[in-house]
Amino acid sequence: MDVRPSLASFSFDAARFDELRQRVSSGVLDPSANRLATAPTPLTKPPVDLRPGADEARTAQRRARLGAKGEAALRAGKVGILVLNGGMATRFGGGAKGVVPVVEDHPRASFLAVKLGQVRVAAERLGARIPVVLMHSFATQGASEAHLAEIDWSGVNPGDRDAFSQSIMPRVLPDGTPLPELSGASELPDADLYCAPGHGDTLGRLRGSGALGRLQARGVEHLLISNVDNLGASLDPVVLGAHLEAVEGGAGVSVEVVRREAGDAGGCVAQLEDGTGAIVEAFRLPEGVDLVDYPHFNTNTLWVTTEAADREVPLTWFAVRKRIEWPDASRVGADGKLEVVQFERLIGQITETVKSAYLEVDRTARFCPIKVREDLQKEADVLRTFAREAGVIS
Repeated sequence: MDVRPSLASFSFDAARFDELRQRVSSGVLDPSANRLATAPTPLTKPPVDLRPGADEARTAQRRARLGAKGEAALRAGKVGILVLNGGMATRFGGGAKGVVPVVEDHPRASFLAVKLGQVRVAAERLGARIPVVLMHSFATQGASEAHLAEIDWSGVNPGDRDAFSQSIMPRVLPDGTPLPELSGASELPDADLYCAPGHGDTLGRLRGSGALGRLQARGVEHLLISNVDNLGASLDPVVLGAHLEAVEGGAGVSVEVVRREAGDAGGCVAQLEDGTGAIVEAFRLPEGVDLVDYPHFNTNTLWVTTEAADREVPLTWFAVRKRIEWPDASRVGADGKLEVVQFERLIGQITETVKSAYLEVDRTARFCPIKVREDLQKEADVLRTFAREAGVIS
């Protein structure tokens, strides 16, 4: 099928799309197929605990050792940061979440401004060159690029700036019909007809865009990957040091996890049947499985070696059902909305094939996701602190 000319540059894979929509129409890619046949066991080997401990002397000594290791890697130019600024931000009201101010009355103090400011501050403190790569989507790229020009990337060295866009997929009806082919489609914005297919294509697009090759050419061996809305996920040398030790033990990925709290509804860390510790999203667990049985919560902050990123990793395509507004009343349900399917993959599945370590971090310091606009007010004090420490506000 044809994609609108304005979207043709977003790595649309027509052959893959046709395969997926046929699997949806045949029932093979039904939501029930997303679930594992049996419940995985909780992680048997506990994560490396990086939280403040009761034994303060031992904790301080260990943090000093890890911090020194992390700072040495940063000064040597071996570490970069990849910020996930793509997706659709549907729970946030749509649009480019990265450009939204996180501090009231400071319109330039956006998620992106703080994320980039954190890198600039770290680079200045260590006398280091730290490259930053941003991943946009078709829904976020335009607004993000304009905002980045306005804030001059928060002062990040121009030679350390890079970006690419994730791929795109049309949404379809449950029978596999692409939404852009329906009558009335021309009345709707692209964001209703198409989707960014999850953060699972991050590493593939990192390679395909050439950004990974550029990082490797300058000697980068490790990447911190985090969501743009989690300002806690900064370049902490101590956490980096723990990742480096895990790599010395054979790991290619280190995942930051926190202790699960009430309301945490995302991915857990579990033990698969072959003994592999892996991230498992909640919607993949069998019906009736209680997340409370899995004490560790995935923050979607990963430290990945560029060697591990530079390989094809098999990731599952999931069919995710959504309900959207549609102008043709004959097609909508009793709620006035149309059921659609979008195809997504998850970056966390890399842990099923690449040996991974798990780092339990201080939730308050490292994990502050802003998923809905109400969270901005709820976390106002914390966000203001992040913005101040990043030099975005005084």
